Amino acid sequence: MSALFPPAPGPGVPGDPGVCPGPQFRRVTGERVTVLGGPAAILMQIAHPLVGEGVAVHSRYADGPARRLVGTLQAALTVTFGDTEQAHAAARHVGRAHAPVRGTTRAAVPGTPAGTPYRANDPDLALWVHATLVWTARRVTERYVGLRLSPAERERHWQESKPFARMFAVPDRVLPDTVEEFDAYVRETVRGLVVTDDARRIAHDILTQRTTPPLPGAAATARAVTADLLPPALAAAYGIPRTPARHAAARVLRATTTAARPALPRRFALWPHARIAERRTTATP
Repeated sequence: MSALFPPAPGPGVPGDPGVCPGPQFRRVTGERVTVLGGPAAILMQIAHPLVGEGVAVHSRYADGPARRLVGTLQAALTVTFGDTEQAHAAARHVGRAHAPVRGTTRAAVPGTPAGTPYRANDPDLALWVHATLVWTARRVTERYVGLRLSPAERERHWQESKPFARMFAVPDRVLPDTVEEFDAYVRETVRGLVVTDDARRIAHDILTQRTTPPLPGAAATARAVTADLLPPALAAAYGIPRTPARHAAARVLRATTTAARPALPRRFALWPHARIAERRTTATP
């Protein structure tokens, strides 16, 4: 539940635009409902054999999946909406956490032999993690907010996401030039994903949705939304195919959130980070 109501960041330096000032990128990322895409993004990430190996060996999602999701969310929001120093501090914190994540794969999976080296700051792996965040945020806002992006708006959204990528060790040389190339990259990478037993265990921890107090139906809703967002073959590989019941639950939620969004006050519809960034960037230095 705390993921929906993260603490508001500090006001920052008046007039400082931050490192990700693009209005289209902030427009998509600022919607609070993007939290629905968190599980789908992580499941896409860990289905990459090298990312999944790093998470399985170096992370302990079972000890607190919600805390880890909230930490990831807070870092992403701070880099997107914080002032320059706030953004760099958040990125440095993530970088320090990722620095020791390296090793070799323990077992072979299709396309990845045992003993393949990996490291968290590998540019290609960092690109895939970035791509899952951009792809799911766009998909959530289109499906659960009703924010239909035109081709030109999709292009701007991708271009404006690049400063965010650079903050997390994704160099320009691996970034797709256009949104068309980005979408093709996602489709091609998805075809090579492999859902291992480790990935299924992590997915179970994430989708169990343990809350205090318990929320009846939370886990079922999380599975329905995640199945709705993931590529169908990947959802099936995780054991959460788009059954008629899940399809119906996701459809009802989509109808509810898109109908409610125009009437929601901004303090509920947007992350506090987005509203503070608006006030900061229009303030006199």
